[in-house]
Amino acid sequence: MDIIQLLGLRGTKKILLSLEKAGRMRYSEIVRIVGYSTTTTRSLKAMEKLGVVKREVLNEPYRPVSYSLAEKGRKLVGILHELENL
Repeated sequence: MDIIQLLGLRGTKKILLSLEKAGRMRYSEIVRIVGYSTTTTRSLKAMEKLGVVKREVLNEPYRPVSYSLAEKGRKLVGILHELENL
C-alpha cells in the first residue's frame, strides 16, 4: 500500500486530522471518533507501516496502545490542508 491508497481508505483523513488536533490518542478514542473499528484498524496498521503514525504501547496494567503523528504524518496533514484550500 502507498500513501495514495492509504488516503482512499475510509476514515484515514479523519484519523489524521484528529491526531493532529489531539497530539496523541488511544485506539479506543480513535474508534469513537471514526466509528468503524475494522477499517480503523486497517488504516492505523497501514499508516504505521508507511511511517505516518507512531504506535506506542503504554506501560499501564492493561497495556493500552496510543498513536501520534510521525514527521511524515505531519507533512501529510499539511498537504491535506493545502488541498482543502484550493
